[in-house]
Amino acid sequence: MLSVFNIIRISIFSAVIAWSLIVLGLSAHLNTILIANEYTRFIPLAIFIAVLTLLIIPALLVFGFIRRQFMLQQVRLELAFTGLLGLLWFILGIYTATSPDTEVECDFDGDGTFEESDEFSTDTFYAQFHAVEAFAIFNAILLLIYFFLLLLLSLRQHRAGYTEVWREPTTTYPWFGVPSGMEPKGGAPLTDLPPPVLSKGKFGKSSTKDGQVLSGSLPSTEGSESGEKPMKAGGHYIIYIPPPAAAAQTAARR
Repeated sequence: MLSVFNIIRISIFSAVIAWSLIVLGLSAHLNTILIANEYTRFIPLAIFIAVLTLLIIPALLVFGFIRRQFMLQQVRLELAFTGLLGLLWFILGIYTATSPDTEVECDFDGDGTFEESDEFSTDTFYAQFHAVEAFAIFNAILLLIYFFLLLLLSLRQHRAGYTEVWREPTTTYPWFGVPSGMEPKGGAPLTDLPPPVLSKGKFGKSSTKDGQVLSGSLPSTEGSESGEKPMKAGGHYIIYIPPPAAAAQTAARR
């Protein structure tokens, strides 16, 4: 079953791929019918960004679910790629949003006389132009949201002591839990119990501010029916007795 993070990741990447295909189709169509000038500079930029996105995002999706370890699966590379693409889409959205208004005219006879066309009018151009602008902004928002979400989760794990999070696969890392087989570096101890106190003698006893630690030799006991290992006669054992408040909390939880 997919984790919450992977569901969010697949949803965002799928939407980005779909909108990139739309931008690529519209830009390629405009590039075939419009003469290159200062008003059509956004077209090659949109084609470049859309093609780059359609190369990177599907690769991240495919390699993210392959069990073999690939460098492309690492968190640091996914942050770099999504941050770069989000910035490029943001630039395209700002560029198209601030472009000056223009009119579309056609040279039917090739004699330099431009007239309005019924097949491709100014309204048609602006409809496709604003579609490119809108999808560019949508892609920028989605990619930057994912970038900052992944960055925030990575910094959270890094501050918790899991400094190798940047080299871990993005799709298999437990972002909302404790990584198995990994210990935090310089973090808090994994248990709240005080260290054991060893004492000599048959009935040693020591007190701590968190409870009592008893140590001594116990008589031999028979194993239980559940198969527990019996205690050896004369063996030395340590028993921790929690304070009354902690014992009451444990009983309440049970």
